Amino acid sequence: MSAATDPSTTSSSTSASTSLIDKLTAKFNLNKADVQAVVDQDRQDRHAQMEADQKAKLAAAVTDGKLTQAQADHISQVMSEIKTLRPDTDPKSVSDTVRAQIKTKLDDLKTWATTNKVDMQYIMGGHGGHGLGGVRDGGNPNEAN
Repeated sequence: MSAATDPSTTSSSTSASTSLIDKLTAKFNLNKADVQAVVDQDRQDRHAQMEADQKAKLAAAVTDGKLTQAQADHISQVMSEIKTLRPDTDPKSVSDTVRAQIKTKLDDLKTWATTNKVDMQYIMGGHGGHGLGGVRDGGNPNEAN
């Protein structure tokens, strides 16, 4: 069995990207592991850009007096905790337990934001909840919210 057809050369994900990987692999006779690596790297690059954008947005909010440094630090800390829970690969590979942990952290952060009159744009990073690797509000990325 070639690497292009060996299921052990890719993640166990059943996502749409895996389907696309399968299609690209077959259509262009590519090595599945190589295609998966490109997709994974692209996902990591996009996550890194979203994180950089969020940091810049928080820094600007502090500079503009819309947030205190302590508020920005708190948001950054919680988002960092969420990041450690989320995989760098397919968000559909997140277990229900981890998804529940992420949801709890987000719910707590939203409650904190409401109590402290912090605009939700600083919590969700302006990505409509998708700044968490597709785990919208800690919910199941396979379900409509």
